[in-house]
Amino acid sequence: MKKIILILVLVISSGILVAQESGQRVALTRKEKKDSIAESQYRLNKYMLENRNFVLVASYLQDKRGNRRIVNSTINFVAIDSTTAIIQVGSDYRNGPNGVGGVTAKGKITRWVLTENKKQKSFNLSVNVSTSIGFYDLFFSISLWGNNTARLTGLSAGELTFEGSVEPYSTSQVYEGRSL
Repeated sequence: MKKIILILVLVISSGILVAQESGQRVALTRKEKKDSIAESQYRLNKYMLENRNFVLVASYLQDKRGNRRIVNSTINFVAIDSTTAIIQVGSDYRNGPNGVGGVTAKGKITRWVLTENKKQKSFNLSVNVSTSIGFYDLFFSISLWGNNTARLTGLSAGELTFEGSVEPYSTSQVYEGRSL
């Protein structure tokens, strides 16, 4: 927890940097501010991925045919916590086996392949998860400006894409339902 707080302090402080020239404070240009924020977000993303502690909070879900729906981000997410992955889909309008209108699959990560594109400051992550209800493949695409996705596939022909923001798991506001 102390590490996360330290990282967040570093991220916030680097986002509000000011240049100092001969004892006078000079405000950063818009480009410099944008670059500073981008660098901070990149370092935070890298830290979360390398420490396997993050959650992709979904604002949208998309099926394999391209049908896209706005969803409740508190109950629709993919979380990684060390060696465990949690995949949850929920609904505000009906009940489900997980208590939040959908399904929660919690299981062990059996494969982890992280690649970094330093030029684009983005990451791709491939994860295999073994749960009590099946085996799943997750393909994460994480970038700076909110184009974050997690594509979920399994042994069946279905596919579901979570699209949203990436946050530290320990500080996220997600609600985990009952696992099957």
